Amino acid sequence: MMRKQSKKQMAGWAASLTAILAVCVAIPAIGEKAADQRAHVTWAEAASEFRAFDASQVDFTTYETPRLRDAADIVKLSDLRVEHRRWAEMRADEHQCLSEAIYYEARSESRSGQLAVADVVKNRVKSKHYPNTICGVVYQNAERAFACQFSFACDGSMDRAPTGYAWEHSQNMAQLSLTGHVNDLTNNSTHYHTVEINPHWADSLEFQKKVGFHVFYRPSWREREPQTVSIAVAPPT
Repeated sequence: MMRKQSKKQMAGWAASLTAILAVCVAIPAIGEKAADQRAHVTWAEAASEFRAFDASQVDFTTYETPRLRDAADIVKLSDLRVEHRRWAEMRADEHQCLSEAIYYEARSESRSGQLAVADVVKNRVKSKHYPNTICGVVYQNAERAFACQFSFACDGSMDRAPTGYAWEHSQNMAQLSLTGHVNDLTNNSTHYHTVEINPHWADSLEFQKKVGFHVFYRPSWREREPQTVSIAVAPPT
């Protein structure tokens, strides 16, 4: 009789242990499934919120919830067009080319001297007689030895990459010039040379002024029907 009871008790304990083990295995699985369900519900709610309100009518500056901040970011991005991307690319290229012109042509100049060199580049862009982009002006005929408009572009100066404080300062001056808020220091000049030389073409142009170590000139004739200027001063509207 005792043995039968012992067998029943052992069977009972075994059944209990099996049940406990089953629960131990099931609880993590249930917990993981519940977590997945909560995540699903959360995302479903978020999606419903995005669809439910007119984002264009919401002042996001008054909200601090993460979801609404995300919605604000989406609204901002939706305003970006291909024109904006192209403008940004052009802006970056023009800044680079103008920075290089300032660095190689006038890195030892004063602030005014560097801005004056930048003015000549921009004045050529406005002229119908030169390329209508900053990079086009700066590197005109650079592929031809001794035929480039800016000597550094074809005389080997660029074999040494711009570095250090002078390069950083040149980039800053180019940025300042490109804002369009700095007055032209050269009276619309399209040519210049250093004070140490007297090129043959100088007599055919009108002297304007001397700024730093450069002398500036413009043609005696006046521009007619200038071509469309491609200086990226402001993004497209």
